[in-house]
Amino acid sequence: MTGPAHSKQSPIADAERNAETIPARWYHDAQMYEAENDKIFFSEWLIFCHDALVQEPGSYVAYTIAGRPVMVIRGKDGQLRAFHNVCRHRASMVLREGHGKAEALRCIYHGWVYDSEGCLKKAPNFGGDEKALCDRTSLFPIHLRQLGPLVFICMAENPPDFEASLGDLPAAIRSVDLSAYKFYDMATHPLACNWKTYIENYMEGYHIPAIHPGLNRDIDFSTYRVIPENRIARHETGLRAERAEDAVNNGLWVWVWPNCALNIYKNGMNLELVIPTGPETTELRYCYLFTDISPDKEAENRRTIDVSLEVTREDIELCEIVQKNLRAGIYDTGELSPRHENGVVYFHDMVRAAHKKARL
Repeated sequence: MTGPAHSKQSPIADAERNAETIPARWYHDAQMYEAENDKIFFSEWLIFCHDALVQEPGSYVAYTIAGRPVMVIRGKDGQLRAFHNVCRHRASMVLREGHGKAEALRCIYHGWVYDSEGCLKKAPNFGGDEKALCDRTSLFPIHLRQLGPLVFICMAENPPDFEASLGDLPAAIRSVDLSAYKFYDMATHPLACNWKTYIENYMEGYHIPAIHPGLNRDIDFSTYRVIPENRIARHETGLRAERAEDAVNNGLWVWVWPNCALNIYKNGMNLELVIPTGPETTELRYCYLFTDISPDKEAENRRTIDVSLEVTREDIELCEIVQKNLRAGIYDTGELSPRHENGVVYFHDMVRAAHKKARL
C-alpha cells in the first residue's frame, strides 16, 4: 500500500503564481554550501566588526567565517590590518578566537611571533638560519576597508569594487552617527540551521504576530514593510501610540548583503553577523554598543539586550524547525507573499546570482 502522492505543481496558471523560494536542497547540500562559501563568503566584502573593538594598538578581533579563521588587529602605527589567523609554520591559530589586546602576535602552538604588519619576527628554537626564515615568511593578508566605524574584509585575491559593494548602505545610515557608539557586550548563539534559513527570517515581518508577542505589542504591524534596495533591505514600521515612549525597537533595522544586520535602537545598536559554520549550522554573533555605557545607564542598556535576546530565542526555535523540514524531503519550494516577503524574494535573487556564478 502506498501513501498519497505529493504533487509539486500548483493548479493555478504559471502567470498567476507568486515568486517561489529557492529549492530545499540548497539548505543542506554540502556542494551548495561549498559553492556559497566560494562565491559569497570568500569573494564578497563582509562586515567584520565595529572599530570600537579595535581602538588601541594591539587590540584585535578574531573569529572564523565559513571555516576560515580571520583576525583584524590595530598596529602600533595605528593602522587596522586583517590576516588569515593561520600560522605559516604548521597552520595553528596565531590568536585565540575572541577579542582583546595582544602584546604580540604569538602562535599558540610553537610560539612563532609576527609583528602587526604580519611579518615573522621570531621562530624560537627553530634552528638553522632564523633571519632568512623571517625575511621570507609573513601571514597571509586579507583586504580591509572601512565605512565609518564599520570594518569590512574581503578574502578574495582580487576583491570587487568596495564602493559598489556598499550599494545603498551609506545612504541608509547617513542620519546615524555610528561612531558615537561604545562597545558594551557580545553574545553568540549556535543555530541548527543553514545561514540562509536565518537570513530569510530576518528579511520579513510576516511572522511577527505569530512568534514575537513582545515585539508585536510595540509595533503597528499594519505599517510594517521591508524595502529592498541596492544590496541592502530596510525595515520600516510605526509604533503603537501607547508604546511610543517605552518601546526598545523604535530605531532602524538594515540588512546588508550577504550576512549582516544593523539593528539600531533609540539608545544603541546591535551589529548582527550570521556566520555559516556548516551546511546546516550557523553562528549568530551579536555586538552590542551604546552611546552611554556609564553605570547610570546599566539597567536601560541591559533591558535593551534582554528584549533583543527574547526575540532571538523565538526566532531560533522557528528557524531550527524550518531547517528540519527542509531536510525531510517532503517540501521543495513554496510561494512567497507579495505583501510581506518581498525582502525574501530579493535575498533569493542574490543567492541565485551567486550560484549562477558558481555554475551549479
